[in-house]
Amino acid sequence: MADEISEIRSRIDIVELIGQSVSLKKTGKNYKGLCPFHQDKNPSFDVSADMGRYRCWSCGESGDAFNWVMKTQNVEFKEALQILAKHAGVTLHSQDPAEASQKLSMRSAMDAALDFFRAELKKSTAAKNYCDNRGITEDIRDKWELGFAPDQGEALAIYLHKKGFKLVECKSLFLVDGDDRVGYGDKYRARLMFPIRDERGDLVGFGGRLLGDGHPKYINSSDTPLYKKSRVLYGLHAAKAAIKEKRQAVLTEGYLDVIACHACGVETAIASLGTALAEDHAKLLKRWCDGVTILYDSDAAGAKAAGRGAEILAAEGLKVNVALMPQGEDPDTLWRTAGPSAVKKAVEGGLSPLEYRLRVLRQRFQPSDEEFWKEAIMALATTSSALERTRFIDMLAPLYPDIRDQVGARRALSKMVNDARRSLDQPIPQARYAPAQHIVVRPHSKLHPAEVSLFRGLLDPDFRRQAWEALKDHDLLLSAFGVQLAQAVTKAFPSQPPEGKPAEWSHRVELDNIQETFMEIDADSLHMLSEAYLSDAIGLLKRKKEQRQLADLRQATRDDSNLREYGDRLRRLKDP
Repeated sequence: MADEISEIRSRIDIVELIGQSVSLKKTGKNYKGLCPFHQDKNPSFDVSADMGRYRCWSCGESGDAFNWVMKTQNVEFKEALQILAKHAGVTLHSQDPAEASQKLSMRSAMDAALDFFRAELKKSTAAKNYCDNRGITEDIRDKWELGFAPDQGEALAIYLHKKGFKLVECKSLFLVDGDDRVGYGDKYRARLMFPIRDERGDLVGFGGRLLGDGHPKYINSSDTPLYKKSRVLYGLHAAKAAIKEKRQAVLTEGYLDVIACHACGVETAIASLGTALAEDHAKLLKRWCDGVTILYDSDAAGAKAAGRGAEILAAEGLKVNVALMPQGEDPDTLWRTAGPSAVKKAVEGGLSPLEYRLRVLRQRFQPSDEEFWKEAIMALATTSSALERTRFIDMLAPLYPDIRDQVGARRALSKMVNDARRSLDQPIPQARYAPAQHIVVRPHSKLHPAEVSLFRGLLDPDFRRQAWEALKDHDLLLSAFGVQLAQAVTKAFPSQPPEGKPAEWSHRVELDNIQETFMEIDADSLHMLSEAYLSDAIGLLKRKKEQRQLADLRQATRDDSNLREYGDRLRRLKDP
C-alpha cells in the first residue's frame, strides 16, 4: 500500500485538486486563496505544488491531498484513498479484490438500470405527456437523464437478471425487492425516474415520482453501499461550477424544483432528498460556497423546514437567506405559472431567517393573538445578531397590544426577550467559526536564517545536492532544531540526496510534522534563493562553526603548540 500511496501523491496535482473548490491565485512559487476552513477575509491559505500540501497561516489547518479529501468530503482515509486513486488513475492492488469487484458490479448494475429507465421513457406516451405538461422538454429530460419505471411488476428485475447481475445485490442498491425464495420484483413502478449523482458525478441512487395521484407520491432510494443520503445533494454535480463561481447556492426541496430553477437560469440550485437537511449536507455546501438561499414551499411545512435548515446552515458558518414564495407556490409551479423571471425574483428577494420567521408569523396570526407574541419573542431570543434583534424589537413595538407608549412597549419586549434568552436550555445557534486569531508560525523561531536557506536549498532540485552535502556536516547547524532536522534528513538519505518533488520523498524523513516544517521553510519569501545566496549561507555557517571551535580551543590552550594552532586558525578565519 505504501507504494500505491506514494504513486498517488506523485500523480496528484494538489493545486488542481483544491482549485476545484477554492479560488487560487499564484503568488511566487505557491498559490494563495481564502481559507475554506474558517471565515477568511484576507487570503491566508497557501497551497504548495512542490510540497503537495496546503496550510492556512491564520487558523492553522494543514495537510496533503489525503487530508484535504478526508476533511472536505467527510470520509475516512480508506475512502479518501479510493477517491484519489480514481482521480490519479492508480489501481489499488492492496484493495480487497472481492470488494473491488463487488463495487464495480454494483456501479454497472446502476448504469444498466439507468439505461433501462431512459429507454422506457422514450417508449411511454403517458410519461412523455406528463413531462410535456410540466414544461419538461426533451432537452431537459436528456440533461437530467430522466427515465420511466413501467408498471409491469418485474420488468427491471428481468432486465437486470438477463444482463447477468445478481438480484440479491440489486436489492441492496434499492432497485428490486424480494428474495430468492419468493422471487424479485421492481422497487419502482409507474414512476418518472430521477437519477441521483453525487458531487463527483457518480450515479449513486434513484428517486421515483408517481405520474398520477396516489401514495407515496415519491419513493427515494434508501442508504445503500453506494449512497448515503445525508451526504448527497441532488444536482450538485451540475451546479457546482456555478456555485463555486458565485459562492452562493440555492437550496430547494426536490427534483422538480431543482430542474425548474435550472430551466429558469438559476443554475446554483440543489436539493436534499429523502431526509431533512443534515449537518453533513451543510458541511458539503460549505466546501463550495459562503451563502445559501433557501427556496422551499410556501406552506406551513415548508416554512418550518426552512427554519430548521437555516439553523443547520448557520451553524456551519454559512450566511443564510430565506426566499418568500408566493402563497401556494413552489419553484416548479411558479416557473410554470409565472415564468422564469418570477423564480429569479423570489431567489433575489431572500430575507434573513429572523425576518422570514416573523413574516410567516404575520401570515398565520394577528398581533392581537397571544400566540403571535409567544413565537415572536422566541424567534427574537434565538437569533445570534444583537443588531437584528434590536431592529425588529423597534419594528414590533408599535404593534404590541395594551401599551400605547412605544418606549414602554420596546422596554417590555426587550425584557421578555432577555428573559427568554436566559431561560433557554441550549446556547443560541451561531456560526462555529469564530474570527481567527493570526497565529502565523514561521520556522525562524527555531532556525537561524542561514539554516532556513540551507533547508530551502534541499527542497529545490537545482540546489539540492549542494545543500545535502552541507547538511551531512551536522556541526554546521547552529540551532538544536537545525541539528535534529539535518540528522533526520541524512538518516533518510545517507548516500545520495532525495529525488523528485518534496511531496514524493519528505514522508521518509522521520520527524514529527516534517511536511509542515518543510512547507513553512518553503514559504519563506524574504529573498529568492540562488546559488550565490546558498553559498553565502553555507559560508556563514562554516565561519560560525570555526568560531565555535576556536572558542573551544582557546579554553583548552595550555602549551605553545595549541597557542600556535589557535593563532593560525584565527588568521585563516579573518582572511578566508
